Amino acid sequence: RQIAQLSEAMDDRDAEASRRAAIGSWSAMVGALILARMTADSTFSDEILGETAAWLAEKQR
Repeated sequence: RQIAQLSEAMDDRDAEASRRAAIGSWSAMVGALILARMTADSTFSDEILGETAAWLAEKQR
């Protein structure tokens, strides 16, 4: 369901490219959340989340 919603939100892409981008984006978000939660350093945790969000935003341009 999440992949389908992300795929629909992708602009100017064909269906296959949208799905690929959605899977990659979802994987990056989930991975960042897992990594951020497993570190004891809150500064590093915030950096993981912030940099992943910035990278994903860059990919959408």
